[in-house]
Amino acid sequence: MVYRKELEMAKECVGGKSGCESPSHDQHLCYIVSQGFHLSDEQEYQALVKEPEFKCRHCGRVAKSEKNLCKPAKL
Repeated sequence: MVYRKELEMAKECVGGKSGCESPSHDQHLCYIVSQGFHLSDEQEYQALVKEPEFKCRHCGRVAKSEKNLCKPAKL
């Protein structure tokens, strides 16, 4: 089930409106989920989010590494 906020985040990320200026935005969860990565490579996606240490201050996603978030904050 896709939640409204996730759908809006996907639209922003694809449209380049996320506010993220990182040159590695294509490694951020909001972007890769919008591209269907969580469906096409479920095991790799789970490795990115398992035992999270950071939370994105923009979209609320959590990740093991801060490199996978636009605005990471330590949990």
